[in-house]
Amino acid sequence: MTNSRNISDLHPVVARGCRELIKRMKAAGFPAVGVSATFRCHDKQNKLFAQGRSSPGNIVTNARGGQSWHNWRLAFDIFQNIRGKEWSDPRFFDTAGKIWEQMGGEWGGSWTRFVDRPHFQFTNGATIAQLQAGHIIPQNAVMPWEEDETEMTFRTVDEMPEWAQPGIQQLIDLRVLSGRTPENLDLDENMMRILLIVRNMFDRAGLLESM
Repeated sequence: MTNSRNISDLHPVVARGCRELIKRMKAAGFPAVGVSATFRCHDKQNKLFAQGRSSPGNIVTNARGGQSWHNWRLAFDIFQNIRGKEWSDPRFFDTAGKIWEQMGGEWGGSWTRFVDRPHFQFTNGATIAQLQAGHIIPQNAVMPWEEDETEMTFRTVDEMPEWAQPGIQQLIDLRVLSGRTPENLDLDENMMRILLIVRNMFDRAGLLESM
């Protein structure tokens, strides 16, 4: 059974949103954001549904397998990664919820029937029934916050998408990016892709080792 905490296991549009939420939470004074759940398989969802019903524990979900947005890689849960304050600080979740809704996502803390403050999702307008019937969220889907961004830049390697981090870090280590400090890279995605293409060309030619 799968109950992932890996952001990369989310649909790409939600993964980008999750990373951007963490970035904005840091800017808002909450740097310790942990991710407790991303993708969850149907079997694990059914096991959670049984908790508090046919198995011991408290009820934690009203969704069976296939009925949770986690099962479709479109939702994640967060917590404050500070011992003793993981779930107890309402300011943490209120701030995250406000930011996420401004980004165009849906926050479980705004629900009325089953309030779920750690829960964040983006469905691209789809319903669970549509997903169960075979509807697929396009890989190139974007959230509203991305449409508003004219040019999103990344100041540090940690802020970059995971596909870019190893290659850009290698270029920093080789001093190819010596004109920029690791704390102030200011690279957009187009520039990162160009740099990685050049890096791959040098690598295939066996020139990286001589730098």
